[in-house]
Amino acid sequence: MFSPVDIQEELIKARQKHEQVQLSLMREVNAAIKEGKQADEYILSRLRTAPKPGKSNINPELLDKNRIFSVDDIKTICVNFRLRFLDTKYFKIEELPYDAVIAVKNLEKHLGEDVKHMKIMAAAKFFKLEDSNKDPMLFARIDDTNYYLIHKWGKDLAWYNKLLAYPLRSIVSLLVTMTVIGLPLVIITPLLLFHTAKEVKYYQMLYLAAFLVYSFFIMVFGGFTFYKRFSKICWNSPYFN
Repeated sequence: MFSPVDIQEELIKARQKHEQVQLSLMREVNAAIKEGKQADEYILSRLRTAPKPGKSNINPELLDKNRIFSVDDIKTICVNFRLRFLDTKYFKIEELPYDAVIAVKNLEKHLGEDVKHMKIMAAAKFFKLEDSNKDPMLFARIDDTNYYLIHKWGKDLAWYNKLLAYPLRSIVSLLVTMTVIGLPLVIITPLLLFHTAKEVKYYQMLYLAAFLVYSFFIMVFGGFTFYKRFSKICWNSPYFN
């Protein structure tokens, strides 16, 4: 009990204790990392596959009301900005940021159960479309008419994207665009090329007739040929055409 103390042996004992504590901590950290990776892979595997048929298991009372959107809301944005709204299985999973996986994990922790039905709203280039934009948003289906926004990432859309997408909303929007652009040209061009009122009026009528024929051609030919490519038709289609 009162024998001399060997400082070196005491140092070795202290080091062994510290090493055991550090080893225990490392095991706990590695276990947590492994558990986290397994949870992440489980979420990713569900995002890669088609959801099973059945009702959604989400209780809307537990969700942030400001992040709940109806199908009509989503369709309006998809049509206006030429986006697609599809099951996550069509999304290029390499484009999915880790933040989105964390957002799903946090939502499921909050709900106390897995989110079964998820969709993504994004530009067509982000999807693996079957053969027949830049602000992706991950949604969870609440019911047949409402979805919950889980996470959004990427850059905001430029203000002019809505204008660029307008002609491709429908055959009507295409004709409106042609009219807005074409009619001023029909009226102004003869004023620039001719001098007498008679010539100007004659060529304005001639150009107008040509414009009407051209518009009719676009309405018939373009409507039948590109019908399935208009935003109002393809916003929720997993096909190129």
